[in-house]
Amino acid sequence: MTDTCENCGRSLIGGELTLPWEDGDNAYAYVTCPHCGHENTQYGYGEDD
Repeated sequence: MTDTCENCGRSLIGGELTLPWEDGDNAYAYVTCPHCGHENTQYGYGEDD
């Protein structure tokens, strides 16, 4: 899992994790940055093997 936001470079600690397909149309998990709101894709996280 990525530790820093790809948009603002700050820590993703405290960010909200959304699993694949949890919001209906996201094929990959993502963490929403608690600082800037950017959705940081987490490739391979929570996906079926």
